[in-house]
Amino acid sequence: MAAWVAGRAREDVAAVFGVSLKMVDIWWARWQAGGREALVMRPRGKPVGVHPVLGEAEQAAVRQAALGHRPCDMGLSGQLWTRRLVGELIAKLYRVRLTEAGVGKYPKQ
Repeated sequence: MAAWVAGRAREDVAAVFGVSLKMVDIWWARWQAGGREALVMRPRGKPVGVHPVLGEAEQAAVRQAALGHRPCDMGLSGQLWTRRLVGELIAKLYRVRLTEAGVGKYPKQ
């Protein structure tokens, strides 16, 4: 917002940061309400390991399936495990869909 405070037009600020005019307006409202601190990005979602979608037993079962089998042995396409395929295995076993990033956040043991 320093650019806007320094006299740049909101259209210029939007172009510099590659955002919409609406986003610039949101930033401006936050800036006015709380200053620079109000614009600081904060982590989104739950911290890693807090209230995991799969319980410990389910995680252990997925880990064991991946360690003891190839994806094709589990009815999936592929010879090597990837996050995408682990996600597909979880969906197949527990009807839960996780993003690839979500699959990678599970604790490793």
